[in-house]
Amino acid sequence: MDDEILEQLRERYASGNLIVFAGAGVSAAAGLPTWKQLAEKLRDRARRRGADPAVVDEIQQYISSNQLINALSAAKLALGPQDFNWTVDKELDDTGRDVPEVAQAIAALKPGLKAVITTNIDRFLERAFQGEWRVVDRPTADLGMERRFILKLHGTLRAWDTWVFSRDQYDRAIFGTPLLQDAFGALYRTHSMLFVGFGLADDNIDQTLARVRALSGGQPPMHFALLPQGVPPFRRTLLEESGVRLLVYENLSGDHAEVAETLRGLEQGAAPQPPPRAATPAPTASATAAAPTARPTAAPNAAAPPIVAPKAAAPKAAQRPVRVFFSYASRDEELLSRLEAHMSPLKREGLIAPWHSGKIGAGEDLERAIGEQLESADVILLLVSASFLASEQGDAQVARAMERRAAGQAAVVPILLRPCDWETTRFAELQAVPRDKKPVTRWADEDEALLQVVREIRAVVTKLRASPG
Repeated sequence: MDDEILEQLRERYASGNLIVFAGAGVSAAAGLPTWKQLAEKLRDRARRRGADPAVVDEIQQYISSNQLINALSAAKLALGPQDFNWTVDKELDDTGRDVPEVAQAIAALKPGLKAVITTNIDRFLERAFQGEWRVVDRPTADLGMERRFILKLHGTLRAWDTWVFSRDQYDRAIFGTPLLQDAFGALYRTHSMLFVGFGLADDNIDQTLARVRALSGGQPPMHFALLPQGVPPFRRTLLEESGVRLLVYENLSGDHAEVAETLRGLEQGAAPQPPPRAATPAPTASATAAAPTARPTAAPNAAAPPIVAPKAAAPKAAQRPVRVFFSYASRDEELLSRLEAHMSPLKREGLIAPWHSGKIGAGEDLERAIGEQLESADVILLLVSASFLASEQGDAQVARAMERRAAGQAAVVPILLRPCDWETTRFAELQAVPRDKKPVTRWADEDEALLQVVREIRAVVTKLRASPG
């Protein structure tokens, strides 16, 4: 196993931004069928039930070419939904089976893990996490802002209405709305994923990696895959082009024991160093960053024991203002100015540091300044009007704002200034203000509308400042 790649994986885990993507191999370790074996069982049942031989042959062709989602879709058509669901439920029932070691090893990573995604419908992972993490089988657009969840892409056992087995179901369930696609795109671009329990020719990972390549815009993030020895050259190239670094293990025993061992090593390797003695100065921020195996004390969900500060420690610095970015069209500058005036108490109280492109000085690089402010903003206000929707610059800012929101990096608030067709946009599912969806210019008293808007912004800012970290 490549030590350099393993060290990179440890660093991603220590950062708190690693997501484990668990495939069927995790459940197969406890004796459940893999997706291929499940498809074969469904094929056999279809044959026993007297299905047309041509249909059975089609299922077999899909199995032989590892198009497993197509194979399952064809089997469902041959058997009918009721028989298909009953058979799948029976074959993938984990009742009475011990939780496999690899699932326990994934759960042992929960102090620093962002989330777990799985294509498995059984309950091994929920059992391994002992109910401590929320299980999601119907993903929402703001999922990227959360932590400590198990996302079950294909649904969960016994809840047949959550199951996703065909390609059209998968696309509809995961990428059916622009907001949801933004959420997944942001996860792929801003977090590292560790693929565990996938085979060398697995249709599920192929489809997922195709999404990674499409959503990464030619700059794939760093992902990882634990795979047994024997990755052929083209397959390796395909994975590496998707930004996947391969951690290849020998599998000498044939039971893939190295997978659980590697996972447990991540938590051990990321364990915090013992706290310094009282007479020893605390390490500087740069020194801490230089130690890749040390878990940052501010990492979300970190299990590190607190370091007792020396008695002469300096008082805690005042909390910084929330950075607010205005995205607007030039035609709406007058309304922007009035909104900013209404927000002046927030600024005086030190709660916000507002910024918009009107603050750019002569000779400054316009695009660079806007880009830097947009990337550092905690709250992004979209001043919505027909002119704003028609602006290419506004559209680009909205796209990036939604990506940062989906990644949990910023809050986005649409402010309805003028009547327009905003309910067809990518931010249409967000709560807009004023809350009754009546644009500011339609109010008898526009100042009253702006006051309501500012009260909503104050609530957002207050919540952000109260959040840990």
